[in-house]
Amino acid sequence: MPPAGSSLLQLRLHMSSLLSNMKAFSDQLLRSDVDAALMPSFNFSGSVALEVYRDWFHRHGNQAPGNLTDCDLEKEMQQGVEGAGLAFIAFTEAMALLPGSPFWSALFFLMLLNLGLSTMFGTMEGILAPLSERFPALANNKSKFTILSCSVGFLLGLLFSQRCGSYFVMMFDDYSATLPLIIVVLFETFSVSWLYGADRFLDDIEAMLGWRPHVIYKYLWKYICLLAMLGLLGATTIRMFIKRPTYLAWSQETGSQVDLPYPGWALAVMASLIVFAMMPVPVGLLHAVLRDRTKRAARDAQAAGRYRIVGSDDRWETAMTDVSPPSHGTAASAS
Repeated sequence: MPPAGSSLLQLRLHMSSLLSNMKAFSDQLLRSDVDAALMPSFNFSGSVALEVYRDWFHRHGNQAPGNLTDCDLEKEMQQGVEGAGLAFIAFTEAMALLPGSPFWSALFFLMLLNLGLSTMFGTMEGILAPLSERFPALANNKSKFTILSCSVGFLLGLLFSQRCGSYFVMMFDDYSATLPLIIVVLFETFSVSWLYGADRFLDDIEAMLGWRPHVIYKYLWKYICLLAMLGLLGATTIRMFIKRPTYLAWSQETGSQVDLPYPGWALAVMASLIVFAMMPVPVGLLHAVLRDRTKRAARDAQAAGRYRIVGSDDRWETAMTDVSPPSHGTAASAS
């Protein structure tokens, strides 16, 4: 038996779909004449059982005017119960059927507020802490740096509160985390298993836990996981180039959601999101390599200044090596 919340959600989706279809059919009757053969046997202006409506729709729904739908639960769940629609549309409609719905609605949105605040704290701390530890100037002005970062995030967040904000939410959700996350995990797997060494990593785990993991993890990290991430990255990249990215939009002509291709400027924004999200990894690697070369060059220069290599053309004139014969003036004065 499904949980009570799931049953209420399904019931609400069915009721919403039925009401919208009956309203569309009633409006069409007022505007124009409808063939008598297409008229339903039930009272479409009142309460209608779902099974009765779907049986009529399978027989005459395609010929009936008004862009009617089948009220299929799976399609309704795919369209409304995903992303922001799950929290702000589906669950709110389901809670409206509960006794004492204002109380449960207040608790639900307070939970969403606390969840958003806790996520924001963790995300900002994950950004501010590494930068403050890496750059002393930011650590000395941590309060100003925190206020500036939160202000920039607030200004960027205003974009999502516009009328077209849901489309930008889908864009950021689909392309700022999926592909960059695969690339970051690929870099991490390669760094741990090949650069740092899987054996050394197993030794560190043994020192922390007190027991050593199975040796199979070493081969999983070095070969299986690395090849799997490479395959997933390649498949995702090829799919993005073969099929143009699309988004769901409401079509006023058809009265339903349709897939539309992203415009050129949106593709540029998505590419910028992907590059910006994965950029810290190669930039950090390049910075570490350049810093190591700079330190090595400084050590070599210091060593060259301390120990000078003597060539064959250098002449050293000291008292021990000066064996030239004394001059006559010096011999006469001595006598």
